[in-house]
Amino acid sequence: MRSVAGTELSREQYLVHLNADYQLLAAAIPNVPQDVPSCPGWTTNDLAKHMAHVYLHQAFVVETGAKAENKEHLAPYPRTEDYSEFMGWGFEAITKALDINRPERPTWSWHHSDFSVDFWFRRMAHETVIHRIDAELAIGSVTPIDEALALDGVDEVLDFLPLLGSWPEAPNVDFGIVSIVASTAVGTKVWDLIFTDKAATVSAAAEPNETARLVISGDAEAMDLYLWGRIDSSDPRISLTGEGEEIFKKLMQVAVL
Repeated sequence: MRSVAGTELSREQYLVHLNADYQLLAAAIPNVPQDVPSCPGWTTNDLAKHMAHVYLHQAFVVETGAKAENKEHLAPYPRTEDYSEFMGWGFEAITKALDINRPERPTWSWHHSDFSVDFWFRRMAHETVIHRIDAELAIGSVTPIDEALALDGVDEVLDFLPLLGSWPEAPNVDFGIVSIVASTAVGTKVWDLIFTDKAATVSAAAEPNETARLVISGDAEAMDLYLWGRIDSSDPRISLTGEGEEIFKKLMQVAVL
């Protein structure tokens, strides 16, 4: 499993978070669909359907080691308009597939440099917590993200940035250096991002880069939500120094599609 700043959790810890955040997600899907403000154009039904497809697809990947090219992951399931039930089928499938006792083995991944089953333990925990936040925003009652999980979420999403050069829709920009600073009760982690017109790189650092064009700081939960576009810099937990935030946000938006 890749981790730029050494924030990764154990398989057991990821599963604990996956289960806890799924329960909150399921509880936040109302009987009458509500608009999801953080996912324009989606209702909570769309969100549940999305999570069902994600869980079922990734369960297929973990079980087979291959990508489902022709909706093979849906074959065992009947068509349904009950998207909460559909999401439940997906959650059952992914938690069965993510067996902590399985030895590590290669599998398919869109990351291009991490083809481990552990990649999916991490990815499913973070996919679930961010979309749990989306569902809670829709009903107007948001619960906190565990601090250690949030810090790892910052590390994970920043590690997607080096993929920008391999995605045809990515607008590589010679932006310069951005330092990301995320604080917790036990310390602070710093990441240096370097954007050129050819690639993006990310590395751990001891402190913000003195030549950074932009420094973004906040507590781990706020930084996780900011990088995933769930809050913006008007949130008092986020602090900016420098300029160019709008360009950086466009680059991040490609990473979090």
